[in-house]
Amino acid sequence: MEMNRRWDVLAFGDPCVDIVLAADQLPVIGEKVLGRPVGVFAGGTEANVACAVARLGRRSAVYGRVGSDAHAAMLRRTLEDFGVGTEPLVVEPSAQSACAIAMLAGSGERAIVYLPMPPRPADPPSLDNALHQAAIAYSMPYELDAFLTLSRAARRASTLVAIDIEAAVAPDAAAMWSRVEAADIVFFNEDGFLAGTGEQPGREALGKLLRAGPRRVVVSLGAGGAVAMDRDGTFASQAAFPAKVVDTTGAGDTFNAAFLVAYMDGRPLAEALRFGCAAASCTVAAMGARAGLPDRAAVESIAGPMPAAAQGAVSC
Repeated sequence: MEMNRRWDVLAFGDPCVDIVLAADQLPVIGEKVLGRPVGVFAGGTEANVACAVARLGRRSAVYGRVGSDAHAAMLRRTLEDFGVGTEPLVVEPSAQSACAIAMLAGSGERAIVYLPMPPRPADPPSLDNALHQAAIAYSMPYELDAFLTLSRAARRASTLVAIDIEAAVAPDAAAMWSRVEAADIVFFNEDGFLAGTGEQPGREALGKLLRAGPRRVVVSLGAGGAVAMDRDGTFASQAAFPAKVVDTTGAGDTFNAAFLVAYMDGRPLAEALRFGCAAASCTVAAMGARAGLPDRAAVESIAGPMPAAAQGAVSC
Protein backbone atom coordinates (compact mmCIF):
# COMPACT_ATOMS: atom_id res chain seq x y z
CA MET A 1 0.00 0.00 0.00
CA GLU A 2 1.31 3.43 -0.88
CA MET A 3 0.98 6.13 1.77
CA ASN A 4 0.09 9.75 1.07
CA ARG A 5 0.34 11.53 4.40
CA ARG A 6 1.47 14.91 5.62
CA TRP A 7 4.82 13.61 6.93
CA ASP A 8 6.95 10.75 5.68
CA VAL A 9 8.72 10.40 9.04
CA LEU A 10 7.50 11.47 12.48
CA ALA A 11 10.46 11.46 14.89
CA PHE A 12 9.27 10.59 18.39
CA GLY A 13 11.62 12.14 20.96
CA ASP A 14 12.81 15.31 22.63
CA PRO A 15 15.27 17.61 20.84
CA CYS A 16 18.51 18.00 22.75
CA VAL A 17 21.22 20.61 23.28
CA ASP A 18 24.68 19.19 22.51
CA ILE A 19 27.47 20.79 24.52
CA VAL A 20 30.68 19.64 22.84
CA LEU A 21 34.12 19.57 24.47
CA ALA A 22 37.33 18.40 22.80
CA ALA A 23 40.43 16.66 24.16
CA ASP A 24 43.35 14.86 22.55
CA GLN A 25 42.26 11.67 24.30
CA LEU A 26 39.07 10.81 26.18
CA PRO A 27 39.59 10.35 29.93
CA VAL A 28 39.20 6.99 31.65
CA ILE A 29 37.66 6.63 35.10
CA GLY A 30 39.68 8.61 37.65
CA GLU A 31 41.70 10.46 35.02
CA LYS A 32 41.82 14.20 34.31
CA VAL A 33 42.69 15.55 30.85
CA LEU A 34 42.95 19.03 29.38
CA GLY A 35 40.13 20.02 27.07
CA ARG A 36 38.69 22.95 25.18
CA PRO A 37 35.15 24.06 24.31
CA VAL A 38 33.95 23.37 20.78
CA GLY A 39 30.43 24.77 20.82
CA VAL A 40 26.77 24.37 21.63
CA PHE A 41 24.70 22.67 18.95
CA ALA A 42 21.13 21.54 18.41
CA GLY A 43 20.90 17.77 18.54
CA GLY A 44 18.93 14.80 19.79
CA THR A 45 18.88 11.46 18.00
CA GLU A 46 15.31 11.62 16.76
CA ALA A 47 15.55 15.32 15.88
CA ASN A 48 18.75 14.66 13.94
CA VAL A 49 16.98 11.97 11.93
CA ALA A 50 14.11 14.34 11.18
CA CYS A 51 16.57 17.00 9.94
CA ALA A 52 18.44 14.47 7.80
CA VAL A 53 15.19 13.18 6.27
CA ALA A 54 14.13 16.73 5.40
CA ARG A 55 17.55 17.57 3.98
CA LEU A 56 17.22 14.53 1.70
CA GLY A 57 13.94 15.83 0.33
CA ARG A 58 11.33 13.98 2.38
CA ARG A 59 8.83 15.50 4.82
CA SER A 60 9.42 15.09 8.54
CA ALA A 61 8.25 16.38 11.91
CA VAL A 62 9.24 15.99 15.57
CA TYR A 63 6.80 14.85 18.24
CA GLY A 64 8.39 15.75 21.56
CA ARG A 65 9.07 18.44 24.12
CA VAL A 66 11.42 21.28 24.84
CA GLY A 67 11.79 23.03 28.16
CA SER A 68 11.12 26.65 29.04
CA ASP A 69 14.85 27.40 29.24
CA ALA A 70 17.04 29.58 27.03
CA HIS A 71 17.86 26.70 24.67
CA ALA A 72 14.24 25.93 23.71
CA ALA A 73 13.92 28.64 21.06
CA MET A 74 17.19 27.58 19.43
CA LEU A 75 16.08 23.95 19.31
CA ARG A 76 12.81 24.84 17.63
CA ARG A 77 14.39 27.35 15.24
CA THR A 78 17.02 24.93 13.98
CA LEU A 79 14.38 22.30 13.23
CA GLU A 80 12.40 24.85 11.25
CA ASP A 81 15.55 25.93 9.42
CA PHE A 82 15.80 22.38 8.05
CA GLY A 83 12.12 22.39 7.10
CA VAL A 84 11.10 20.00 9.89
CA GLY A 85 7.55 20.31 11.15
CA THR A 86 7.33 21.51 14.75
CA GLU A 87 3.57 21.53 15.20
CA PRO A 88 3.73 18.37 17.40
CA LEU A 89 6.56 19.88 19.52
CA VAL A 90 5.32 21.25 22.86
CA VAL A 91 6.86 23.34 25.66
CA GLU A 92 7.21 21.77 29.11
CA PRO A 93 6.78 24.63 31.62
CA SER A 94 9.45 25.03 34.32
CA ALA A 95 11.63 22.30 32.80
CA GLN A 96 15.09 22.19 31.25
CA SER A 97 15.42 20.97 27.67
CA ALA A 98 17.23 17.68 27.17
CA CYS A 99 21.01 18.05 27.12
CA ALA A 100 23.99 15.95 26.04
CA ILE A 101 27.59 16.62 27.01
CA ALA A 102 29.79 15.20 24.28
CA MET A 103 33.52 14.70 24.71
CA LEU A 104 35.32 14.55 21.37
CA ALA A 105 38.72 12.92 20.90
CA GLY A 106 41.31 13.92 18.32
CA SER A 107 40.40 10.77 16.34
CA GLY A 108 36.83 12.00 15.88
CA GLU A 109 35.39 9.41 18.27
CA ARG A 110 33.29 10.67 21.15
CA ALA A 111 31.76 9.81 24.51
CA ILE A 112 28.40 11.24 25.58
CA VAL A 113 26.59 11.90 28.84
CA TYR A 114 22.87 12.34 28.19
CA LEU A 115 20.53 14.29 30.49
CA PRO A 116 16.94 13.61 29.36
CA MET A 117 13.84 15.54 30.27
CA PRO A 118 11.71 13.94 33.00
CA PRO A 119 9.52 11.20 31.49
CA ARG A 120 5.90 12.11 30.89
CA PRO A 121 3.20 9.97 29.22
CA ALA A 122 2.23 11.04 25.73
CA ASP A 123 -1.13 12.71 25.31
CA PRO A 124 -3.24 10.06 23.50
CA PRO A 125 -5.31 12.41 21.31
CA SER A 126 -2.30 14.41 20.13
CA LEU A 127 -0.24 11.24 19.56
CA ASP A 128 -3.01 9.59 17.55
CA ASN A 129 -3.50 12.75 15.50
CA ALA A 130 0.20 13.01 14.69
CA LEU A 131 0.56 9.33 13.79
CA HIS A 132 -2.39 9.42 11.41
CA GLN A 133 -0.45 12.08 9.48
CA ALA A 134 2.80 10.05 9.25
CA ALA A 135 3.92 7.09 7.15
CA ILE A 136 6.73 6.08 9.54
CA ALA A 137 7.22 6.76 13.26
CA TYR A 138 10.88 6.75 14.33
CA SER A 139 12.08 6.32 17.91
CA MET A 140 15.08 5.46 20.05
CA PRO A 141 13.02 3.57 22.65
CA TYR A 142 14.74 4.14 26.00
CA GLU A 143 11.45 4.05 27.92
CA LEU A 144 9.75 0.74 27.12
CA ASP A 145 6.26 1.71 28.29
CA ALA A 146 6.33 4.91 26.26
CA PHE A 147 7.54 3.01 23.21
CA LEU A 148 4.85 0.32 23.50
CA THR A 149 2.24 3.08 23.73
CA LEU A 150 3.69 4.56 20.53
CA SER A 151 3.78 1.18 18.80
CA ARG A 152 0.16 0.34 19.63
CA ALA A 153 -1.01 3.78 18.49
CA ALA A 154 1.01 3.44 15.28
CA ARG A 155 -0.63 0.09 14.54
CA ARG A 156 -4.06 1.70 14.89
CA ALA A 157 -2.97 4.43 12.48
CA SER A 158 -1.43 1.97 9.97
CA THR A 159 1.90 3.72 10.51
CA LEU A 160 5.17 1.78 10.31
CA VAL A 161 7.43 1.82 13.39
CA ALA A 162 11.21 2.23 13.00
CA ILE A 163 13.50 2.06 16.03
CA ASP A 164 17.18 2.52 16.80
CA ILE A 165 18.67 0.19 19.42
CA GLU A 166 21.97 0.93 21.13
CA ALA A 167 23.43 -0.86 24.15
CA ALA A 168 22.19 1.94 26.42
CA VAL A 169 18.66 1.43 25.09
CA ALA A 170 18.55 -2.36 25.42
CA PRO A 171 21.51 -3.68 27.46
CA ASP A 172 20.32 -7.31 27.50
CA ALA A 173 18.31 -9.81 25.48
CA ALA A 174 15.02 -9.29 27.32
CA ALA A 175 15.09 -5.53 26.77
CA MET A 176 16.04 -6.02 23.14
CA TRP A 177 13.33 -8.57 22.28
CA SER A 178 10.56 -6.53 23.91
CA ARG A 179 11.39 -3.67 21.55
CA VAL A 180 12.10 -5.67 18.39
CA GLU A 181 8.75 -7.46 18.59
CA ALA A 182 6.91 -4.12 18.48
CA ALA A 183 8.72 -2.62 15.47
CA ASP A 184 8.68 -2.92 11.69
CA ILE A 185 12.18 -1.63 10.88
CA VAL A 186 14.93 -2.13 13.45
CA PHE A 187 18.29 -0.35 13.37
CA PHE A 188 21.20 -1.43 15.57
CA ASN A 189 24.70 -0.16 15.96
CA GLU A 190 27.30 -2.89 16.47
CA ASP A 191 27.48 -2.54 20.26
CA GLY A 192 23.70 -2.62 20.55
CA PHE A 193 23.47 -5.76 18.44
CA LEU A 194 26.11 -7.57 20.50
CA ALA A 195 24.51 -6.49 23.79
CA GLY A 196 21.08 -7.67 22.74
CA THR A 197 21.91 -10.87 20.88
CA GLY A 198 25.39 -11.92 22.03
CA GLU A 199 26.15 -12.68 18.35
CA GLN A 200 27.91 -11.12 15.41
CA PRO A 201 25.53 -9.52 12.89
CA GLY A 202 25.45 -12.18 10.19
CA ARG A 203 22.67 -13.75 8.15
CA GLU A 204 21.66 -16.28 10.81
CA ALA A 205 21.59 -13.78 13.67
CA LEU A 206 19.54 -11.25 11.68
CA GLY A 207 17.18 -14.02 10.59
CA LYS A 208 16.36 -14.82 14.22
CA LEU A 209 15.32 -11.22 14.82
CA LEU A 210 13.17 -11.11 11.70
CA ARG A 211 11.21 -14.13 12.90
CA ALA A 212 10.05 -11.97 15.83
CA GLY A 213 8.07 -9.76 13.48
CA PRO A 214 10.08 -6.88 11.90
CA ARG A 215 10.13 -6.46 8.14
CA ARG A 216 13.75 -5.35 7.99
CA VAL A 217 16.76 -5.39 10.37
CA VAL A 218 19.76 -3.12 9.77
CA VAL A 219 23.09 -3.04 11.63
CA SER A 220 25.55 -0.17 11.18
CA LEU A 221 29.18 -1.12 11.80
CA GLY A 222 30.92 2.25 11.80
CA ALA A 223 34.07 2.01 9.71
CA GLY A 224 32.99 -1.53 8.83
CA GLY A 225 29.97 -0.33 6.84
CA ALA A 226 26.60 -1.96 7.40
CA VAL A 227 24.57 -5.14 6.91
CA ALA A 228 20.83 -5.69 6.58
CA MET A 229 18.27 -8.39 5.97
CA ASP A 230 14.63 -8.43 4.86
CA ARG A 231 11.86 -10.70 6.04
CA ASP A 232 11.96 -12.48 2.66
CA GLY A 233 15.55 -13.61 3.36
CA THR A 234 17.38 -11.04 1.24
CA PHE A 235 20.72 -10.22 2.88
CA ALA A 236 23.02 -7.35 1.91
CA SER A 237 26.25 -5.78 3.09
CA GLN A 238 27.94 -2.50 2.25
CA ALA A 239 31.45 -1.24 2.98
CA ALA A 240 31.90 2.24 4.43
CA PHE A 241 32.86 4.98 1.99
CA PRO A 242 36.22 6.73 2.52
CA ALA A 243 35.92 9.92 4.55
CA LYS A 244 38.11 12.25 6.54
CA VAL A 245 36.69 11.83 10.04
CA VAL A 246 36.24 15.10 11.92
CA ASP A 247 33.36 14.14 14.24
CA THR A 248 31.32 10.92 14.31
CA THR A 249 28.44 12.58 16.20
CA GLY A 250 25.20 11.96 14.33
CA ALA A 251 26.67 9.61 11.73
CA GLY A 252 24.35 6.80 12.81
CA ASP A 253 21.36 9.14 12.74
CA THR A 254 22.22 10.23 9.20
CA PHE A 255 22.67 6.62 8.11
CA ASN A 256 19.28 5.63 9.53
CA ALA A 257 17.55 8.63 7.97
CA ALA A 258 19.07 8.01 4.55
CA PHE A 259 18.19 4.32 4.72
CA LEU A 260 14.56 5.21 5.51
CA VAL A 261 14.49 7.70 2.63
CA ALA A 262 15.78 4.99 0.30
CA TYR A 263 13.19 2.57 1.69
CA MET A 264 10.42 5.08 1.04
CA ASP A 265 11.81 5.66 -2.45
CA GLY A 266 11.42 1.95 -3.15
CA ARG A 267 15.10 1.09 -3.41
CA PRO A 268 16.22 -2.54 -3.06
CA LEU A 269 17.93 -3.47 0.20
CA ALA A 270 21.49 -3.27 -1.15
CA GLU A 271 20.86 0.18 -2.65
CA ALA A 272 19.33 1.43 0.60
CA LEU A 273 22.45 0.33 2.48
CA ARG A 274 24.67 2.03 -0.06
CA PHE A 275 22.64 5.25 0.16
CA GLY A 276 22.82 5.19 3.97
CA CYS A 277 26.57 4.61 4.10
CA ALA A 278 27.20 7.35 1.54
CA ALA A 279 25.14 9.84 3.57
CA ALA A 280 26.97 8.93 6.80
CA SER A 281 30.33 9.55 5.12
CA CYS A 282 29.28 13.18 4.61
CA THR A 283 28.26 13.70 8.22
CA VAL A 284 31.55 12.51 9.77
CA ALA A 285 33.49 15.04 7.69
CA ALA A 286 31.98 18.03 9.58
CA MET A 287 31.77 19.14 13.20
CA GLY A 288 28.41 18.52 14.87
CA ALA A 289 25.55 16.18 14.11
CA ARG A 290 23.91 18.43 11.51
CA ALA A 291 26.62 20.60 9.96
CA GLY A 292 27.45 17.93 7.40
CA LEU A 293 23.94 16.70 6.60
CA PRO A 294 23.93 16.08 2.84
CA ASP A 295 21.20 16.70 0.33
CA ARG A 296 20.14 14.02 -2.14
CA ALA A 297 22.48 15.23 -4.87
CA ALA A 298 25.49 15.01 -2.55
CA VAL A 299 24.63 11.45 -1.50
CA GLU A 300 23.97 10.30 -5.05
CA SER A 301 27.29 11.77 -6.16
CA ILE A 302 28.87 9.18 -3.84
CA ALA A 303 26.40 6.29 -3.99
CA GLY A 304 25.13 6.70 -7.54
CA PRO A 305 21.67 7.88 -8.68
CA MET A 306 18.48 6.04 -7.86
CA PRO A 307 16.64 4.38 -10.76
CA ALA A 308 13.80 6.70 -11.78
CA ALA A 309 11.19 3.93 -11.67
CA ALA A 310 11.55 3.60 -7.91
CA GLN A 311 10.76 7.23 -7.11
CA GLY A 312 7.86 7.94 -4.77
CA ALA A 313 7.07 4.40 -3.61
CA VAL A 314 6.32 4.13 0.11
CA SER A 315 5.57 0.50 0.90
CA CYS A 316 3.47 -0.27 3.98
